[in-house]
Amino acid sequence: MLKLIYHTGVFGPIDLEYDRPVIRVGRNEDNDLVLRHPSIEPHHCLLAFRGERLLCLPPHQDIPSPTDLRGLTGPELGPGDSLRIGDLEFSLAHSSRTVAVHEIHSQGPAVGTWPDDPATGSGGQACQPRHFCPYCRIVVPDTDVKRVGLVGHAKLNLCPKCSRLLETEVEPQKPSPDRKNR
Repeated sequence: MLKLIYHTGVFGPIDLEYDRPVIRVGRNEDNDLVLRHPSIEPHHCLLAFRGERLLCLPPHQDIPSPTDLRGLTGPELGPGDSLRIGDLEFSLAHSSRTVAVHEIHSQGPAVGTWPDDPATGSGGQACQPRHFCPYCRIVVPDTDVKRVGLVGHAKLNLCPKCSRLLETEVEPQKPSPDRKNR
């Protein structure tokens, strides 16, 4: 989600964040974003937030439904871009209330082997670590786990169904080699 940032000389930057996909901007009180400035019309424009992109629409256009929002065309703005509404200038940035979760694709070899693996029905086959969700009571393969955390820090493993913390299924201990007594 994006946020609008208005830079004032007196108060510094003011962050404006909205949960709705489309907001109406103008000078009148019935707008979602009221800007009391002579360069702003009573109903100035519509701002349509589409993920990490923003479209500026004419004020007379009907507010599009979420399904219609995907089909809208026009110039799009993103994080770091500037937006001018009347004589007021705003900048766009990522919202601090949202977190982007990127998928991680492992290309390394399979980790660990589990004898008599119930998931595959075969013993000693290499497999990815698995996780258990105590709430859903399901075993989640490592490839389906949602990982959340800061770059360079430990990640939390979350259930793909309920987003609760997963317990890691530990690899069974291998028996230690027998020592021969002399």
